[in-house]
Amino acid sequence: MITPMDIHNKTFSGQLRGYSKDEVNAFLEELASDYEKIYREHRAMEEEMDIIRTKLRNYEKMESTMSHTLVMAQETADNVKKNAHKEAALSIQEAQSEAQKIVSDAEAARRKMNADLLKAEGDMNLYIEKLLSNFKSALALIEAAKAARAPQAVQAQQPVASEPSEPTAEAEPSSSEEAAAPAVEAPAAAPAPAGGNLFDEAAKTVAPKEEN
Repeated sequence: MITPMDIHNKTFSGQLRGYSKDEVNAFLEELASDYEKIYREHRAMEEEMDIIRTKLRNYEKMESTMSHTLVMAQETADNVKKNAHKEAALSIQEAQSEAQKIVSDAEAARRKMNADLLKAEGDMNLYIEKLLSNFKSALALIEAAKAARAPQAVQAQQPVASEPSEPTAEAEPSSSEEAAAPAVEAPAAAPAPAGGNLFDEAAKTVAPKEEN
């Protein structure tokens, strides 16, 4: 590229009938002045362009860095989000398992309690039935003891007048056998309860008195 100094230092060889040297030199001086002005403006513009290019490269680097940073931040946020979802799902699963275990334990405790209550109720019913049976047996023994009395003496029957006949040994019992036989049979004693109680004395059979 031609510089203003090149224009100032330019010389031409002389020839016959050529251009006027003074006019050519004046034109070259004017041209060199204008060219120098344009040349300086061009250099200034190139320097500004260099500065702008440098800034642009810096901006591009910054943009690249920011983009990379944004990508990394997005990836980090995605990872954090995924990990949070996993931890939340795990926590929910553990909570559900714990809740199911608590419910299962409570249900088992409820069933055991119901079974214990049923068993206690059955035992109580059996105990009540046993008590009622003992009371009924005791009451029966008391009633039997009240009803048991000494047998009355049997009055000798008057013989009916009839023709005398010879007594036989087989027909008439002896007076000793009649005296030994009881006149009234005592009532049978009620069975005593299996476990025994205070009313055992009343269970004894009242023996009939022998006739004098």
